[in-house]
Amino acid sequence: MFSWGAPVRDFERQKGKQMLDKMGSPPLGPTAPVGETLLAGVAIAIELPPSQHQLAVERWDAVRGYIERHDSPLAGRVQLFYPQGSMAIRSTIKSRKRADGFDIDVVAELSIGAALPAEVLNLLFQAINGKPGSRYHGMVERQSRCVTVYYSDGMHLDITPSQLVDENDPRRSFIFHAKAEEPASLHRRILMNSYGFVERFNTNASIDLAFAMAYAKRVQDSELIRAEAESKPVPSHSTIEGGKSSTVVALQLLKRNRNIRYEKRPGRIPPSVMMACFALEAAVPGNSIGGALEAISACMLSALEQANKDGVLVDVRNPACMEERFTDRWPENLQAQRICMDDLRHFRSQLAGLFSEQVGLDKKRDLLVAMFGESPAQTVVNEYAARMGRAIQGGERSVAKTGRVITGLGVSTPAIIRPALSQPRSHTFYGTATKNR
Repeated sequence: MFSWGAPVRDFERQKGKQMLDKMGSPPLGPTAPVGETLLAGVAIAIELPPSQHQLAVERWDAVRGYIERHDSPLAGRVQLFYPQGSMAIRSTIKSRKRADGFDIDVVAELSIGAALPAEVLNLLFQAINGKPGSRYHGMVERQSRCVTVYYSDGMHLDITPSQLVDENDPRRSFIFHAKAEEPASLHRRILMNSYGFVERFNTNASIDLAFAMAYAKRVQDSELIRAEAESKPVPSHSTIEGGKSSTVVALQLLKRNRNIRYEKRPGRIPPSVMMACFALEAAVPGNSIGGALEAISACMLSALEQANKDGVLVDVRNPACMEERFTDRWPENLQAQRICMDDLRHFRSQLAGLFSEQVGLDKKRDLLVAMFGESPAQTVVNEYAARMGRAIQGGERSVAKTGRVITGLGVSTPAIIRPALSQPRSHTFYGTATKNR
């Protein structure tokens, strides 16, 4: 069982607080570190826009209602609908390509008795696909654990059927694994509690008011569901909700970087829910985006390095349901694990460069392009340069070659401080060692 040492953790937390105090300026204010300002801009650029968020909510509601229609094989058998994954913790990001769209993850808690895994998945498929000529017919595909509705604009909705294990232990449920091409002997029920994880994440990675207000303002400047069956609404967009935590913003950036790195690689990618688990562990109130990125990447890298040292695959568990493994399908082998470790080391080196006073704005732009893609990076740097140019022309401030802001005449801002590494707290979501397979 992996665990951080308490003395080291407390020291790093205190050091992180001292470093943040030194920064002095309001979050994302005019004297914020250049790297922090650029990261915020990229995060806003890759965030799902309000229009797409609203469309996702509307589609979720429409599918829910359709599954419950009077002639559906699941009429009266849906106990609860609730979001899981990125939409539930507000970390959904845009795809690099329009055709790839993005996914909405939903759990449909069903009353289905002792049905076999394949029967449950087939029943949900039939309920959504319907008859020829019906609303979703031909748009639906049955997967090994969920049923997917594909839309022409690239968006897709993944509905995972579940069955409550115990009414006195709400949302601890079974989901069903059944590949159509496999014999029934390999089909199985899998224990999970995605609802509990989302609750824990949203509580512990809660919004820091000062940061959230500053972030929400930047989002705005740049540009309740009711049902027959009970349902839990998709969280509102950050422009409505009043921003989000630096932990969630950092998680979005890490997911974007992962997508960039794995775009042309074969095989599976590190699962978002695993990354969210590390983000939860590394969450520190009042942290900056850069500080959160460093803390999360350090937490993740340390766990992977320890597993690699032991010659096993990393085993990350849902802290709300220890029987649920977030790493049951990735990494496939030690090589996949090492590739991710190399990516994290490279990312941390790039992050250090982004906050270095020795690195000019042109080089920072190149780093952003490599980390998050050309489109958002170039746009953000151009906007930052234009904004600083207007300020200089107005005599409000001057800017060093690194992009560091100097306000007033003869008065300079404090040197840019590299975000502190906020050491994650001790955790218990690592399971027993998983032998290399």
